[in-house]
Amino acid sequence: MSLPSSSPSVPALPDPRQEGLDLLRALAILPVLLFHAPETVTHALPEGLRHAFTFGWMGVDLFFVLSGYLIGRQVFTTQPEAPTGSLLREFWVKRWTRTLPLYFVVLGTYAFLKPLVFGAPFAGGGWHFAFFLQNYAPLLDFVQSWSLCVEEHFYLVLPVLAFALGGRRWPAAVWLVPGALSLVGRMLVSRGLPEGLTALEVVPFLQWPTHLHLDGMALGVFLARTAPTWRQWPAAWKTTCTLLGVGVLAATLALCGPTLHGHARVWVFTGLSVAFALLVVGLEAMRLPSWARKAVYMLAVTSYGTYLWHGLVVRVLERTHLSLGFWGLDLLAFLGVTVGVAWATYQAVEKPGLKLRGWLLEQPSRPPVTARAP
Repeated sequence: MSLPSSSPSVPALPDPRQEGLDLLRALAILPVLLFHAPETVTHALPEGLRHAFTFGWMGVDLFFVLSGYLIGRQVFTTQPEAPTGSLLREFWVKRWTRTLPLYFVVLGTYAFLKPLVFGAPFAGGGWHFAFFLQNYAPLLDFVQSWSLCVEEHFYLVLPVLAFALGGRRWPAAVWLVPGALSLVGRMLVSRGLPEGLTALEVVPFLQWPTHLHLDGMALGVFLARTAPTWRQWPAAWKTTCTLLGVGVLAATLALCGPTLHGHARVWVFTGLSVAFALLVVGLEAMRLPSWARKAVYMLAVTSYGTYLWHGLVVRVLERTHLSLGFWGLDLLAFLGVTVGVAWATYQAVEKPGLKLRGWLLEQPSRPPVTARAP
């Protein structure tokens, strides 16, 4: 399945768009898809590519930095004189109308359609999925939802700190504290883990829990808080940040590797977050060549749905043993089908959610009722 660049179903690009952030979203979702590619692809890959694909899970950490930055911008650019209740309501309406509709559609697919289609139950499913607590429990199905838990916990706490507790006036460095606490927490948890655990056995202890994976979110919020400064930097400085980001990323991958073994258990998320934060500074204001804009926009705007749906697409392709006879074609088919499904649900679910957001935000807050003298 291909996505023709001239398709009438692809909307005109919003103008202006921050094309650098779109590029980073695309660069975040593609490695995740490669990491989770179907067996017909991974088993046939040349050895070098197979090893490269094993690093793909790190795209999630780029998403965390982007989320911290984009949501932090919403917090720090809000009118300061607005009532706290109105600020909290606006923030949560914006976030939850964006993330919850599609999440519950995909969750319902796992819970109700998966048993009908595959004859297999929603393994490990339960009430905790409705409250985004599955990243603190054994995850057997819909595994990728652990990162949604981290995001939703972040959405819940950040506006309370910023609006109710006056966090918008705090020094920028304070917003790095959650990342430092996560780093210390991983050190403590890592010391208490038994010897001989495999990488997959370590992941639920050190990667999934929210309190141990706040590095990227914290750095993203820090970038949002300091944006009025670094956005004014000259182009040469931003280019330097891009090169530094690539260097830190390369060093992190070289020193830590693709799995959570040894010192990587503690340091890999910090190194990735610093690298991706530098890339945000360096690339945010970039302009893409005209030939790349539509494809990058498509990947960016469907990245959320692509992330949620890719596990089920992989399951369908593997259960049906579909293959086009060459791993490159199978990979393109997997990518095309996944993005296509995400685009369909973007139109059917996400865009109506955005319309609901607009309607809810247009509703005036009701003033408190006061008794009138007779």
